[in-house]
Amino acid sequence: MKSTILTIMLAALTMGAAAQSKDSTCVRKDSVRIFSDPESSPHFRGGKEGLMQFLKKNVKYPEAAEAYGVEGRVIMSFIINEDGSLSDITAHDCKIERFNTTKFSQETETRQKALKEQFAKLFAKEGARVIRKMPKWAPGKINGKAQRTKMSLPIKFSIPDK
Repeated sequence: MKSTILTIMLAALTMGAAAQSKDSTCVRKDSVRIFSDPESSPHFRGGKEGLMQFLKKNVKYPEAAEAYGVEGRVIMSFIINEDGSLSDITAHDCKIERFNTTKFSQETETRQKALKEQFAKLFAKEGARVIRKMPKWAPGKINGKAQRTKMSLPIKFSIPDK
C-alpha cells in the first residue's frame, strides 16, 4: 500500500550464515547451523531495494491500530532453507512505540494494557503474513553448498498518510 509509511531497518537485517572451515566453530540450534563469517550471505532476490519494494507493496497497516494512533515495530525471524524457501517464521520483540495518549487515557488501565497487547499481536500477525508471502530467497552458501540460515527482519509500522 503506497500510503503506508513503512520503515525497514535494513541495517539491522541480521543473518546467521558464514563460512565453514575445518577449524571453524559453529553452533547448532534447532538443526540450523549458525556461523560467524559468511562466505555467501542469503539475500532477497532483487537485493535490499527489492526487499524494500516488496514490503512497501505488501505490508498493510492494521486498521484497528489507526483508531488509537498506534505505531510500533516487530522483529520477524525465519529460516531460509537450502532451496530458498522460508520456514519457522516467528515474531518477537513486538513493541508499541507510539499511540494517541488522549484516546488511550479514556480507557481503563486494564483496557489500555489489553489494547497494547492486541496491537502488538496485530503487527506480529501482519509481519508473519508478509514473510509467508515472500518469494524464495537466494540461500546462504558455505563452501559452495547451500545452507539453512536464520534471518531477522525488523519491520516498523507507522500511521499511513491520508
